[in-house]
Amino acid sequence: MTQYLLGLDSGLTVTKAVVFRTDGTVVAQGKCSVPRIEDVAHHVERDMAQHWEASARAIRAALEAAAQAEGKGVTPAAVAIAGHGDGLYLLDRAGAPLGPAATSLDSRAQKLVEGWDADGTTDRALALCGQQPFPASPSALLAHIRDNDPGRYARIGAILSCKDWLRYCLTGDIGTDFTEASVAFTDMRSQSYSTEALALFGLGDLSGALPPVHLPGAVAGHVTREAAAATGLPMGLPVAAGLHDVVACAVGSGVTGPDVLALVAGTYSINETFRTAPRSGPGWLTRNGLMPGQWNCMSISPASSANLDWFVQQAARDALATEDPFSMLQQELDAVEQDPSDILYLPYLFGSPYRSDMAGAFLGLRGWHGRGHMLRAVAEGIAFNHRQHVDALDPERRIASVRLTGGSSRNPYFAQMMADTLERRVEVPTTLEAGALGVAICAGLACGIYADWEEARARTTGPLKSYEPGDAAVRLRQGYARYRDAAAVLIDLQTRAGRI
Repeated sequence: MTQYLLGLDSGLTVTKAVVFRTDGTVVAQGKCSVPRIEDVAHHVERDMAQHWEASARAIRAALEAAAQAEGKGVTPAAVAIAGHGDGLYLLDRAGAPLGPAATSLDSRAQKLVEGWDADGTTDRALALCGQQPFPASPSALLAHIRDNDPGRYARIGAILSCKDWLRYCLTGDIGTDFTEASVAFTDMRSQSYSTEALALFGLGDLSGALPPVHLPGAVAGHVTREAAAATGLPMGLPVAAGLHDVVACAVGSGVTGPDVLALVAGTYSINETFRTAPRSGPGWLTRNGLMPGQWNCMSISPASSANLDWFVQQAARDALATEDPFSMLQQELDAVEQDPSDILYLPYLFGSPYRSDMAGAFLGLRGWHGRGHMLRAVAEGIAFNHRQHVDALDPERRIASVRLTGGSSRNPYFAQMMADTLERRVEVPTTLEAGALGVAICAGLACGIYADWEEARARTTGPLKSYEPGDAAVRLRQGYARYRDAAAVLIDLQTRAGRI
């Protein structure tokens, strides 16, 4: 008898529900957009009730599409959720949403974080928690609320993440998973909540608001009557604890151990590797892995494919008006293939890898450059930013291959550019839904379909398309050196101008 699993992957713009067979094959999906609220400068928020309603609609749509595809009703054996990491989803003491959620693009706490950098809090956090706080960290957002909205701060009953809020809506149970628990307040070595970490940020009075912790593949609740009515899921269905979506993408692409780097070219530049010992550094975050005794080291910035989306919207609306805009743009890229330019693009429209508030920029533009040159520079800038993160994680180049997912990974031109830039083999999974698959694997573990992570990986990892570094690697190595130099100069200019 065919068994099914459902994974819900809720990102920064879309929440997507996918029904899988247990071999990782996609049966059907449903998705709904989740509007962002950007009415106040530096605040990037969402309405929590609307977020749940959109997610419930996505689940119902996926189940209906699966029934049509299979010619019969489809009942998943279990469900699990992945969601964007960091940000802040608060409940009051009655279990109701406490204002809008802050997403991981929120930057209201930038000045507070700069103060922590100056007074040594950041360095102490790196030593204890394995990571430096940044504006969208729960620690920074909570401290900002404490200082600017004490009335709201006093009413905090539970501190949740994106996916934990949605699982609460499904089950009525407050909790988090092992990976998400480590976003701010755990001791890197013990992998457990730390009162010292809370006190470091001046948040010691919130210890009772931290949610109970489950392993990702453990049952963390069951679908309630109300959630069943909203989603079409059966009441009582097991719901696994789930995963931070960054980790879910690694798992869904077949990475559960230390031998492969996992990269996601999406809104964020995500670069991560699993390790079997805690190790911290200023260029990455050290968080809990899939189980005790494993750590996930990730180096990230909001500086990846969102830059391509922006450029196409701003400079290629004529292409968007055609039936096949990417074919038109690829022709322009092909036309300049033998005409390498010196244009550099710093992909910092929405943030950067640096502690300072860097801005994006084109450098080296000439009158004879066309849109194809600029588009290639944007793609190269994104690849250079990924390389900066990868070099921080693996400076000795001990890991030979990279598993690449995200929207841009589906483009062979970009995948080859990534191989040339990183000077490593790039492998692209056939699945287009790595995040949803990764969390569906949690559901499979929760209901006993898979015995462990290794069996799940073996049963769900499909063929890989591989790209080896080619002739362009030398040119891109030189371009990357100029890119790093340009970023350093821009930081200096902004500092002298008083903008940092």
